[in-house]
Amino acid sequence: MERSAVGGRPSSTIEDYIVTTYRLAVAGRPVQGIQLAEQLGVSPAAVTEMMGRLRGAGLLTGARRIELSEAGLAMARTLVSRHRLAERFLVDVLGLGWEDVHEEAHRLEHALSPRVTERLAEFLGHPQTCPHGHPIMEDGATEPDLQLQSLATLSPGDEGVVRRIEHEDHALLAALTELGIHLGTPIRHLAGDDPLDVEVDGHARSIPRAVAAEVLVEAPARIAATP
Repeated sequence: MERSAVGGRPSSTIEDYIVTTYRLAVAGRPVQGIQLAEQLGVSPAAVTEMMGRLRGAGLLTGARRIELSEAGLAMARTLVSRHRLAERFLVDVLGLGWEDVHEEAHRLEHALSPRVTERLAEFLGHPQTCPHGHPIMEDGATEPDLQLQSLATLSPGDEGVVRRIEHEDHALLAALTELGIHLGTPIRHLAGDDPLDVEVDGHARSIPRAVAAEVLVEAPARIAATP
């Protein structure tokens, strides 16, 4: 396996492949080489070559499909949680906006050692999620299923509380900030399909459907529609 020069860890390239494979799999879709190529900005041929190397290193299963082995899953969960913990630090301690921390955390996830990661978790009080609502999985825990639902799938009269933003895109997060949408924000679908007319923490807002699809809410409940 390709190793970095420090500590015998896999290279950042291998780590990026493992993390990207994990994130695509968690989204609930079969992982395809073309998806990895698009996400990582490499050629399909480069993906094919790397998949062979990862299988040889025991990080993928022996199946023809792209699927992480137990060792690959353990590595992915460690890296993903390290990334999310770094995001927490950047927002909670350094005061960066939630739209500005993804790329910075990506750099840090490759640099933090297990010892520093553990100390950072202790310093932050072992947070459960990143600033975007994705779980921080300490000690090899699996990704919890919170039964979240996209805001775009709610019917008029349904309401819920914002628990997660699906993708950590800068423009998306900046737009949500302008709309007053953050984790924990109560939100209610009033009417409309595209855009959606919603009530955000008591204020009327209009949200494009594509943006609403990225907002995941918990426990939507049918309430009586306003006459």
